[in-house]
Amino acid sequence: MKKLILIIGFIFILFIGCSNTSDKVTITTDRTTYNPSMSSIQGIRISPNFETKKSYEDLIYHWETSDGEFIGKGKEVKNQGEAVIWSSVVNEKIAEIKDPFDIKVEVIGSESKKVLATAKLTITPNNGSYEIKK
Repeated sequence: MKKLILIIGFIFILFIGCSNTSDKVTITTDRTTYNPSMSSIQGIRISPNFETKKSYEDLIYHWETSDGEFIGKGKEVKNQGEAVIWSSVVNEKIAEIKDPFDIKVEVIGSESKKVLATAKLTITPNNGSYEIKK
């Protein structure tokens, strides 16, 4: 009987420990390519889509890029889920970006400061243009 209780307890612990989190964030963009020489286009509008079955008071969306910048914000932005616009124009000059890089977003619980979900997209330079890969 003790063995049965131990086995059931062990299975219960495994079940709880391996349960999948229901928090997920994805990133959407308004375009799949961007060329900074196109004067009518500021940059790439990037939006988070957070899906959860839980209830959270306030969330912080922490955006980071290693290349280019978020217009008017720099390489790092914290907001409440609004879209950001990434551009390869830095200090009014087109940056020379040669290698692919990632834009990352973390969704953080404002009270717990715990990262609830993360996502990234890759931007690849291609002869003066930039291609988005998710």
